Amino acid sequence: MAKPDHHPGIENEPHLQDQGFATDPTEEKAARLLEFEQSQATDADHVEHTVWSEPALSPQLAGNPAEDQLTYERWLAKNILETSWLTSCYITLLIVLSAGPWGILGAIISAGASPYVAVMATVFGPVTEEVVKVAVALWVVEKRPYLFISSGQILFCTACGGFSFAALENLVYTFIYFPNHTPEFSAFRWTVCVALHLTCSSLAGIGLVRIWNDTIRNQHRPQLTIGVPWFFIAMVVHGLYNLMVYLAETVGWLDLGMSDLPN
Repeated sequence: MAKPDHHPGIENEPHLQDQGFATDPTEEKAARLLEFEQSQATDADHVEHTVWSEPALSPQLAGNPAEDQLTYERWLAKNILETSWLTSCYITLLIVLSAGPWGILGAIISAGASPYVAVMATVFGPVTEEVVKVAVALWVVEKRPYLFISSGQILFCTACGGFSFAALENLVYTFIYFPNHTPEFSAFRWTVCVALHLTCSSLAGIGLVRIWNDTIRNQHRPQLTIGVPWFFIAMVVHGLYNLMVYLAETVGWLDLGMSDLPN
């Protein structure tokens, strides 16, 4: 019996055989899809993959890019010049309007009874809520920072996100989870809880402003790590508040007519 040929040559490769080589139909389909996507891609898509942000291609090492090369700095500067106040205000309005519906997802996830209510309320709830309240504004800062013209717009968006989230969450609690709530419970939610969400969203908004300012000032990609400390502070403040209310209700110091946390 002949032993298999283990010669390391390339003569046995399929595409070198006499019968030719048939490509996989799925590869052809993928190639056509990729070609179509590339034909529809904009500068915003191309700049996501530009190599001129790589450290090895910095001006100090590789010199300045040619005039026709797309760099993040050139893309950002061009779009800043082309973005009018009217466009920026329109985008700000869209962000404000979308903050509430987007945030209600977090309200539904974090609300209701759970056998691990203390962990949900002090850890997962605050993290989820503080992320979703500023998610739309964060996306704009990260992907289209030129759409904001002033830092005040960012703070306005995050504050509105916090208020919209608080209002929608209050409706979920008062009409769905606790329809037989007391007047004290309703008053607590529309005062203390709204103030809490506004405060925490504003803290996260400061983080977004720091990211945006650094990007616009230095004309480079957004560095999200700059805002992380402020996101963390917002989550910790929210978590500590939830923990205090949970403990106060558990020991009987606070009675709001419900068995779970009020936010």
